[in-house]
Amino acid sequence: MTENQNTSQNKNSFLQKIPFLTNLKQLFSDENGTRWPFSKRVTLVIAGVMLIGLLLLTVYIIFPGVDPSVPLYKVRKDKFLVTITESGELIAKNAVSVSSPRVRGNLKIVYLIPEGSYVQPGDTVVQFDPTEALNNLREAESRLEVAISNKEKLVANQLSQMTRLESDLKSAELSYELSKLSLEQMKFEAEIKQQEGQLQLKRNELSFLKAKQDLASQKIVQKSELNNVEIDVQQKRTDLQRAERDLQMLTLSAPKEGLVVYENNWATGRKIAIGDTPWQGMTIITLPDLSEMQSVTYVNEVDVSRIRKELNVEVRLDAFRDSSFPGYIASVAALGKAKDGNSAIKVFEIAVNIRMQSEILKPGMTTSNRIIISEVPDVLYIPQEAVFQKHGGHVVYIKRATGFEEKDVTLGERNEDYIIVTKGLRTGDEVALRDPTIKEDEPLQPAAEKTSASNGND
Repeated sequence: MTENQNTSQNKNSFLQKIPFLTNLKQLFSDENGTRWPFSKRVTLVIAGVMLIGLLLLTVYIIFPGVDPSVPLYKVRKDKFLVTITESGELIAKNAVSVSSPRVRGNLKIVYLIPEGSYVQPGDTVVQFDPTEALNNLREAESRLEVAISNKEKLVANQLSQMTRLESDLKSAELSYELSKLSLEQMKFEAEIKQQEGQLQLKRNELSFLKAKQDLASQKIVQKSELNNVEIDVQQKRTDLQRAERDLQMLTLSAPKEGLVVYENNWATGRKIAIGDTPWQGMTIITLPDLSEMQSVTYVNEVDVSRIRKELNVEVRLDAFRDSSFPGYIASVAALGKAKDGNSAIKVFEIAVNIRMQSEILKPGMTTSNRIIISEVPDVLYIPQEAVFQKHGGHVVYIKRATGFEEKDVTLGERNEDYIIVTKGLRTGDEVALRDPTIKEDEPLQPAAEKTSASNGND
């Protein structure tokens, strides 16, 4: 036996010890028991396995299947809500305002009760800098003291003048009476003496009348002077009372019990704070009635035509995303205003009344207001990110066994997240939420516009 024959025998002996190949030996036996050479049968099996593997590889290359990294959405039929969602801020429907006082001079806040404090009637909530008011008070006191002193001085001078004039009047009256007596005694004397007596009487009479007139005139003058001084004193006293009132008004107290909420300072663009210098009559804080709450929001001028009173609203708190409160539109502003100082976009204020009470509803909290414009029953809808613009239309990618199929679709109503598909999909279809024809590291083609437009095809 040659060396090659020994090697072949050993190889066959080794292969026959493998159980899998031993079973294959029976597979290739005919009914007469005649078999192919064992080595040939093994070679055929190996070639078959390789052929099958090659076929599977070819199928995988041609039909790679579904990329597991592509997120999917299962199409379903349900009620569809056409909505507009806008952010807003909670306020109390009814509230008592505490405003800055109308006083002389500038105002500067030096004390504010902490926001969120619960106050009782009479509690101090705001204190303004009293420096200027104290200076005004001291000046008013000084001016009143000067006015009173001037009045007292005037009264003393008038009293002295009246005493002198009354004395002059008495003296003139006595001289006049003596002249009359002297003239009586001269009626038996010479005529020249009588004429002298008459002249003296006339002179004394004139002096008496003048003194009398001077006294009367001085009384009128003194009364007028005293009235002027008294008016000045009263004015100074009024100024003092006003200064005292201004000083008292620099301390604001709570008119009722309630929760303290700071108002916005439009001059600074933030809430009222210590150090601010508000104008007279400006609302500093409010004490809201928490039993009735509203969310104030703003709607773009494009959408305001779709908004009307009594539309249902779903109000969610940003701080409590799991909490939802039913509401309705209570009012829609008739006039728009600029969205901000430098924007040409106009927005309209919307007031949303919340139908229920809750301890977590606090003024100033940020809300998400989902305004329900209409309801469309029993329709197919998918997320907007599942719709792509291609070839001048809208397409989706439906998951199939061998990959994703591009399918044209017809669209209907939409909201912020979803869009109705009126043609092109069936219930149970699974659609891709990103374009599977584009690798993740490549820029994605824009999907259908996310607007709140109400019609179907754009």
